Amino acid sequence: MKLFFPDSAFAWTFCAGLVLLTAVAAWTDTRKAKIPNRLTVLILVLGLVANAVRGGWLASENKPLWVFDTGAVWIGVIDGLLFALTGFLVAFGVMFVIWIFGACGGGDVKLLGAVGAWVGFYYFPLVWLASVVVLFVWLGARVLTSGLAPRQVRKSIDELHKQKRDRDAGRDPTPKRGKLRATYSLPLVIALVAVLMWLFRYELQLKPRPAEPHGAIAHVRPSPPGA
Repeated sequence: MKLFFPDSAFAWTFCAGLVLLTAVAAWTDTRKAKIPNRLTVLILVLGLVANAVRGGWLASENKPLWVFDTGAVWIGVIDGLLFALTGFLVAFGVMFVIWIFGACGGGDVKLLGAVGAWVGFYYFPLVWLASVVVLFVWLGARVLTSGLAPRQVRKSIDELHKQKRDRDAGRDPTPKRGKLRATYSLPLVIALVAVLMWLFRYELQLKPRPAEPHGAIAHVRPSPPGA
């Protein structure tokens, strides 16, 4: 089983750091309908650093890497940087296409791109799909508990898109208070917690690792990191 993290302490630090940074972005997005560029850049840079450290640490312990064969620490650092950069490019590209169709704001594109630098293109689709599911469940729960009519829900979603467009155009995006306040970044935080805890349940020691079967073939094709 190919490890994603060198040890459980680093796994917790990595996951907690990503969730905390994304939660700060969600807080600013929820209150002001704006995610500062300096915050998304910080998340991106820290994602590059975190994966570089992760790759170098794995290489120092002669553990499998993402692309290269394990060996010198500097090879692991490069491997980690490639993992992060590929994740950023894929996540940014996917979200950019979604932005072209008007389904998200520019801040969401940059935030999800930065998150992709942490989780890579292996796990970004899971995070994104989970965040979409959480968003729709949240909206549905608000409809059921607040008694909003479908017309009001549609009006609130249109207002969310308008706030994103205003932010992208440089206009004041501060939302008016209403019955329904939705953002894309808050479901992302919830989705990240769920996905990270499930993907890395063994490395976070949330669940005992299954024993390796006796007589297993020693040389098998490496599985994706954390699988």
